[in-house]
Amino acid sequence: MKALDKELTERDALYRIKWDYGIAEREYVVHYIDRGSDELGEISFGEIELAGDFFAFGDSLIPMHRIRKITCKGKIVWNRRRV
Repeated sequence: MKALDKELTERDALYRIKWDYGIAEREYVVHYIDRGSDELGEISFGEIELAGDFFAFGDSLIPMHRIRKITCKGKIVWNRRRV
């Protein structure tokens, strides 16, 4: 499990998971705000496709700014920091 501390944005973190061959992407879960719900949705990184400033799965296209955290084996490795 790698912490993604140096990645400033959710986009940076997702692309690092995708392109760093030392990372097992199937172990990562993306937690995002589900539109119209107060609950966080979650999806395995292996089930999404990256498309610019969006990630897609099934028929859904989700803006990356809705991502709140990324976990690996239940531990937070990236989260949205409030400045």
